[in-house]
Amino acid sequence: LVSDWSSDVCSSDLSASAQRLETTLDAALNPKEQLGSLMMVGVALLAGLGLQYFRIGPANVGLVFLTAVFMSAITYGLWPALMAVVVSALAYNFFFLPPLYTFTIADPANVLTVFFFGFVAIVASKLAARVRAQAVLTRERAAMTESLYLFSRKLADAFSLDDLLWATSYQIARMLNVRVVILLPEAESIAVCAGYPPEDELDLADMAAAKWVWEHASPAGRGADTLPGAKRFFLPMRTGRGVVGVIGLDSDRPGSLLTPEQKRLFDALSDQAALAIERIKLVGDVDRERFAAETERLRAALLTSISHDLRTPLASILGSATSLRSQRKTLDEKAQDELLCAIQEEAERLNRFIANLLDMTRLESGAIQPRLEPIELGDVVGSALRRAGKVLSRHHVSVHLAPDLPLVRLDPVLFEQVLFNLLDNAAKYAPARTSVAVAALPVGNQVRIDIRDEGTGIPEADLERIFDKFYRIQAGDRKRAGTGLGLPICRGFVEAMGGTITATNRTDRSGADFVIFLPRSESII
Repeated sequence: LVSDWSSDVCSSDLSASAQRLETTLDAALNPKEQLGSLMMVGVALLAGLGLQYFRIGPANVGLVFLTAVFMSAITYGLWPALMAVVVSALAYNFFFLPPLYTFTIADPANVLTVFFFGFVAIVASKLAARVRAQAVLTRERAAMTESLYLFSRKLADAFSLDDLLWATSYQIARMLNVRVVILLPEAESIAVCAGYPPEDELDLADMAAAKWVWEHASPAGRGADTLPGAKRFFLPMRTGRGVVGVIGLDSDRPGSLLTPEQKRLFDALSDQAALAIERIKLVGDVDRERFAAETERLRAALLTSISHDLRTPLASILGSATSLRSQRKTLDEKAQDELLCAIQEEAERLNRFIANLLDMTRLESGAIQPRLEPIELGDVVGSALRRAGKVLSRHHVSVHLAPDLPLVRLDPVLFEQVLFNLLDNAAKYAPARTSVAVAALPVGNQVRIDIRDEGTGIPEADLERIFDKFYRIQAGDRKRAGTGLGLPICRGFVEAMGGTITATNRTDRSGADFVIFLPRSESII
């Protein structure tokens, strides 16, 4: 292990040294920087000649050349500054030290002058170049930090896995100047999920290297000790919970893909992306768990509702039919009629429950397609009241429709079902011999419909939940509970027709008030 670690360290150091040497040679041979440095020396020479015209001594002229060397070091770095030192020393000797216009130095004191000029110039250029390098490094790190910050914001704003993977691959490719592919687990293996430039599949060697990285959480592929024949260099994306994916890098540059500095940058980008991927997966897991819990809750409520609302009418029907069959000879005509009425009422109740289940299934599946047309509201109200005549037989029904009521855009079949459910709900929760009122009036570009009863009203805690599926208000033993589907169906039908429905309590007396707003028809009759 120590040998392997030492080998990796030496390899990394050699790679870094080679990279630095290559960068240094590029800077030393950069013609633009060399030309710029020569131009600065030329400006210093012209300034020195001008000072000589004013009989300024050669010692002061040397400071002008020293300034040019210093500016060259700050602007272009060490190597162009060293070239400026050499050229400045030669120009200083040639143009300002006697004998003029030769490179011969007659006075031994001038030899020391040139020597110390060159020494000071080299030291100054070295210091200035170091300051410049530090400033450049600071700017690069600031730019890198800003890029990492912007990248983290992109990841925070990404709510889908595809957007996150695209942002990650693009950011890594742009900042490291490489080609990128990202692989995530799929079934029992991994598959390409994103890339920049876009990539759909990998060759066999690259796929084998990517699978090895996924299984062993170690780099593999190009430039690595494992499967070096692959075209790409693959690295794991890790979090505290393990490997979440694999990133493959590729470039046309020969040799190592990443310098140590680039490797640190890649690790920062990869760690941020891995955490974001894990976050999105955790959110997906939470959503699935919540959906499963909600499904289970609805399933339990449905089974409870079915077991109660099917068994109760079926038991009544079965009991009445059994009594009618076994005691037909002993029962008078009135008793037989009562049993037949009970069978009919419970059968109709059972039919309403089945119809509600079917309507809720249609709403959940999105199969409701209302056929909207201009309708006279009084016709639909009358049809709903006739249909609900039996359930309202023990109540007083009042209808108040404004005389200037406009036509309403609605589906007459769906809206009749809405009114029937609301009237049936009023009959269940309002005492016998109380009033159930239906009123309608125009309000702006809408029509308001109110269905009011004189029951005990809706508890404040239930006003927000009364339209939830299978939610029932605790009405006491003397009242027959509903299925918990009628009001959700009303909301679904009304919203499908472009309207709204709300529940509130009456302000003039006790009782509930269901308020419906529907758009008025734009047709002109």
